[in-house]
Amino acid sequence: MSQIFIISAIYPPEPQVSSRMSHDLANHLAEQGHRVTVLCPQPSRPASANYSQYSKEGVELISTEGDVRVVRLPSFASPESRLLPRLWESFCFGRYVIRYLVRLSIRPDVIYMNAWPVASQIMIAHYAKQHSIPLVTQVMDIYPEALTGKLPSLIRSFVDWPFKKLDTRVATAASAVIVISESMKNFYNSNRGIPHEKIFNIPTWQDDSIFNSNPSRSACCKKYGIPEQIFTFMYLGNIGPVAGVDFLIRSFAEAALPDAQLVIAGDGTAKAGCQELVKQLKLGNVYFVSDPDVTNVPLLQAMADVCMLPMKRGTGNSSIPSKLPAYMFSAKPVIATVDPESDTANSVIKAECGWAGNAEDTSWLANTMQAVASMQPEQLKAVGMRGYQYGIKFFSKISGVNSLAKVVSKLASHL
Repeated sequence: MSQIFIISAIYPPEPQVSSRMSHDLANHLAEQGHRVTVLCPQPSRPASANYSQYSKEGVELISTEGDVRVVRLPSFASPESRLLPRLWESFCFGRYVIRYLVRLSIRPDVIYMNAWPVASQIMIAHYAKQHSIPLVTQVMDIYPEALTGKLPSLIRSFVDWPFKKLDTRVATAASAVIVISESMKNFYNSNRGIPHEKIFNIPTWQDDSIFNSNPSRSACCKKYGIPEQIFTFMYLGNIGPVAGVDFLIRSFAEAALPDAQLVIAGDGTAKAGCQELVKQLKLGNVYFVSDPDVTNVPLLQAMADVCMLPMKRGTGNSSIPSKLPAYMFSAKPVIATVDPESDTANSVIKAECGWAGNAEDTSWLANTMQAVASMQPEQLKAVGMRGYQYGIKFFSKISGVNSLAKVVSKLASHL
């Protein structure tokens, strides 16, 4: 069978979506009989986690995990979201990957790359092209567009053009470009000039089997110290600059629901600011929970009556956040505040699994929370079940990993 290399910027035990996707793909390909090697950095995310057993400065850590060979490289890590350290992190990871690849006596038959933009991507793409190795490149966010919107206009003008050229070079060099939404597919075709037949829309998936345990709400609330007998809105995910959690807190305050609570589960660079905002608004019914173990997502979401998906304006057009499928698999209604033409808004509307309003529309969200909090449990359960059925059809692990493995295996078999 083929020798397949998976180059992943994050990998378990890190809990992020890209980590799980690379892990699922690696194991699926290994089960099919391929020889699979994963190249990844030593883990660093979230910054609060202790990964001492997986880290050793200056040393490659090699292990066999199931039937997959995992090489954890000692490249520089920047778990905090800061531009220059993140750029250096990308460069260092690419450099360590290339150093490893050039030492190989037998080259890979195909490479799947889910690496940091843009430096590591361009180095790996150049290596693959130089040695005529088919490359499958994964696009989780569109760069530089996902970056430049956060930058001052003066800096943006210097970053925009060269980053677009580099991103186009990476996509052009790839044999297949994997995107996670239909709008991203159309963007790479129209803006980057990549042929439609080379672009594959494979949404991020969740392991829906972990949601089959059906944990009790009482046990969950007790574990995390959250009041049980009160209507609960929940946000679960990264508390970062584009998540809109601060907007969610302000909207909850405006809704003025004394018989409801807001639970915010997760970590991120904006968490401290959100905690300070809760203090300033004197909200005694907002709770923060931290649990980096992804297997506890069903447990956390069991506390919710309704799950929240806020995003900052202009950030939701390129992909569907992984929390949406997770919310669906827990059969929870969803209130989303996102860009109106986004795939996220369209999914909520098509699934009829909740309510979708414009990003950062505080009045709409406050009014919707008031209305939803007064609904009967049977009504909410029906809304949540529609989301579950939609999620199983479009976002399940078996569907996603089979589709991605098929693309990778086909390229390997064409040699």
